[in-house]
Amino acid sequence: KNSPKIDVIAGWLKTNRFLICILFSVILGVALGLTLRPLHLSSESITLISYPGELFLRTLKLMVLPFIISCLIIGAANLDISKNGNVAVRTIVYFIVTSVFNVCLGLTLGLIVHPGSPDLRPKNITSFSGPKKMNAIDGFLDMGKNLLPENLFQATIQQTLTEYETTMSANNTQILKKVVKYKDGTNTLGIIFFCLIFGTILGTMGERKRPVLDFFTVTYEVMQKILTGVIWFTPIGVASVICGKIITIVDLTTTLVQLSLFIMTTIGGFLFYQLVIVQFIYFIIIKESPWSYYLSLGPALATAFATASKSASIPITFKVLDEKLKMNPKITNFVLPIGTINMDGSALYLSVALLFLAQINNLQLGIGEIITIGYVIKMS
Repeated sequence: KNSPKIDVIAGWLKTNRFLICILFSVILGVALGLTLRPLHLSSESITLISYPGELFLRTLKLMVLPFIISCLIIGAANLDISKNGNVAVRTIVYFIVTSVFNVCLGLTLGLIVHPGSPDLRPKNITSFSGPKKMNAIDGFLDMGKNLLPENLFQATIQQTLTEYETTMSANNTQILKKVVKYKDGTNTLGIIFFCLIFGTILGTMGERKRPVLDFFTVTYEVMQKILTGVIWFTPIGVASVICGKIITIVDLTTTLVQLSLFIMTTIGGFLFYQLVIVQFIYFIIIKESPWSYYLSLGPALATAFATASKSASIPITFKVLDEKLKMNPKITNFVLPIGTINMDGSALYLSVALLFLAQINNLQLGIGEIITIGYVIKMS
C-alpha cells in the first residue's frame, strides 16, 4: 500500500499530466532547437521539423471559427436578454479598461526603462519617408466597418483596412490617396457582433428557436469532441513550433543581446500585469485567493505562450473551465469567445515596441505624439 504522500503526488501528476506534457514539450523544443542550430540545416530540413507544428496550428485555426460561432449563439440564446446585456456590458467594459491600462503600462515602461538606443539601429537600414499608413480616425472608422461587415462570408477570411497610396496629380506631384482595402485575416469583431445579435434575438423566439438552437448545439458538441482529440497533440505541435523558430533565427546570440532590454521590458510588463494586476482584480471581485484558479489555467497559458497563438489556446481554455473549474457553460460560452477580441498583451507589446523603434531612430516624442500612439494602438 502506497503512503499518503505518494498517493497525493500521484494524484497531482495525474490531474496535471497535460500541463506537465506541455511544459516538457517547451523544454524539449528549446533544447532541440539549440542543439540543431550549429548543424546549419537546409531549408527543407527546417520545413520538415516545423511541419508537425504547422499542421497542429492549421487544424486548430480550422476548428476555432465554427466552435466560437456555435458557442456565442448558444450562449446568447440561452441567457436571458436582460442578463445578455448586463454580461456583455461588463465584459466589454472590462476589456476596454484593461486594454487602456496595458497601453499606459507599456508607454510608461518604454519611457522609464528606455530600451532603445540609436546604436541598435541596423547600419544597412536607411530612413523611410513613404506614404502615411494610418491615423487615429482611420483606425476608429475601420473598427466600425469591421463591426458591420458587408459580407459575412468574406468576414471569415478578410477584414477592412484603410491605407494611403501615392498617386501622381495632374501637375506631376505626388499626393496621398485614401484607399479602403481588405487584408487577409478573420474579421473576429464582425463575426462576434453578428453572432451576439443573432443569438440574442434567437433567444426571444420561444419554441420556434428550438430547431436552430439544436443545430448549433450539436455543432458545438461535434467541434468539442474533435478538438478534445486534437488537443492531445499539443505537446508535439508545441515542441515542433518552438524548435523551428529557434533554428530559423539568423543570429540568435546577437539578436538576444541587442534586444535584451526590449525583451526584458516587455516580459516584465507582462509578468506585472498577469501576476499582480489580474490577481488583484480577481481577489477584489471574487474575494478568494486567485492562485489555485490561475494555476488551473496553466495548460492554456503554456500553450498560448509556446505557440504565440490565441486560437491555439481557446479550446484548451474551454476544456479547463468546463471540466476542471466547473464553471457555468452558459457564461463561458458567452464570454470566452468575446475574449478573442481582447488584446491586452498586444496593447502592452505594441506600446513598448513603438517607443523602442522611436528611440533607436533617435526621434524625440512629445506628450502629444505619445498620447496619439496610445490612442492609435487602442483603436487598432
